[in-house]
Amino acid sequence: MNKFTSFALALVLVASAGWSQPADAQSAAKSKGTVSFNQSFVEGLAGTVKLDDEMAVFAHVFNTLPDKVTVYPTENYFYWSFNANGRTIWGNFRLDAGDRDKGILNLGYFEYDENGKFQDYDGWDKAITAKDGVALKKVSRFVYTVTYKGRTVTFQLNDIGMAPPKKAKLAEGEKYIGPVFDESGVRFFLVFNKKTNHFIYIVNEDGAPPETFKVLKDKLTVIGRRTGFAYYLDQPNTRKILIAINGANARRNNYYDGPFDQLPDNYADQTNIKKYLELAYPHVKGKINKYGVLKAEKGNRVAIGSYHIYTSEDQLNFVASCAKTHKSTTAKFYACITPDGG
Repeated sequence: MNKFTSFALALVLVASAGWSQPADAQSAAKSKGTVSFNQSFVEGLAGTVKLDDEMAVFAHVFNTLPDKVTVYPTENYFYWSFNANGRTIWGNFRLDAGDRDKGILNLGYFEYDENGKFQDYDGWDKAITAKDGVALKKVSRFVYTVTYKGRTVTFQLNDIGMAPPKKAKLAEGEKYIGPVFDESGVRFFLVFNKKTNHFIYIVNEDGAPPETFKVLKDKLTVIGRRTGFAYYLDQPNTRKILIAINGANARRNNYYDGPFDQLPDNYADQTNIKKYLELAYPHVKGKINKYGVLKAEKGNRVAIGSYHIYTSEDQLNFVASCAKTHKSTTAKFYACITPDGG
């Protein structure tokens, strides 16, 4: 979910939070979680915020933040939502790896339509700087402060690290690129197959994933009950490969619209992801920066959408079809179950 216009429908083209959670599996286990109240929802709807005034919205959200927040998604979006003017608003503050050290804090928000009829008709975005009275300062590689009207909030970015998979095995020809922490709370390993120049997402199960799974009849596929993410059970390599996301979530631009918009930006120099993006999508060679952002289209980036979009479980039977066409441990099989229109 990216700014107010980033839809998962842009998967085959380009891809131009939330509440504080623990940064690692150990602290996550100790968390008591959070509780939302209908009272807050109802009373919020009756409140008023000048939605067409970006700084008014910034102030409204900023003033509700605790003194320290954690930004979990790896493209550095701090997502939030609120109710006002009889509407539900979803948005984010983004500490973009490409311009945060220049003191730029990116703001984006839109009306979230609960009924899915007119979502994103109304949306706003703004690059907030010192000219707006907001000071974004770097404290360390993963720590920044934002100061506005005498108040300072510390933003802790997700120092997820570059450790390769331990439990999951890489198949022949595969290379680990980097970590993905999706806004859904699911962590992935981004992997590139040098034989097919193809990306896949593997669930990070070195810590318990925040998900329970439903096994389908083919015994080859499981679906996350919370996220709707569908995975291939690659038993020979002890891993789950993301093969599909639910179309309803893709259309709604919600937290379950897939990991295409959470690349490991904080580790771009270590991943050398530009090289692999140009191999996978030759048409962007020479047109992207080290993060995969298109030089001629500021805010737009190459999206790694190597998975299907499904609307019913019956549509997930392609795994068996791919297995009949290709040996289930070959690079071509993995590419078959994770198509990418890039």
